[in-house]
Amino acid sequence: MDHTEVRRYWNGNADVWTKLARAGYDTYRDYLNTPAFFEMLPGVDGLLGLDIGCGEGHNTRQAMRQYASVLTLKMPKS
Repeated sequence: MDHTEVRRYWNGNADVWTKLARAGYDTYRDYLNTPAFFEMLPGVDGLLGLDIGCGEGHNTRQAMRQYASVLTLKMPKS
């Protein structure tokens, strides 16, 4: 499997994954990964971050709730 095939599979499943993740089915992200990620960061209040389009924007929204400013770069689907 090469990167082109991986991209095709990811893009083919992204909408369903996003719907399920936002409905609360990504428990590892919600209760383990995201809390651990933000625990490693310094306070983000007033900082500027860059979201380069990995996932559906969950961490970006979390950072913005903590008063960070975030620029997003949406990668084109191909």
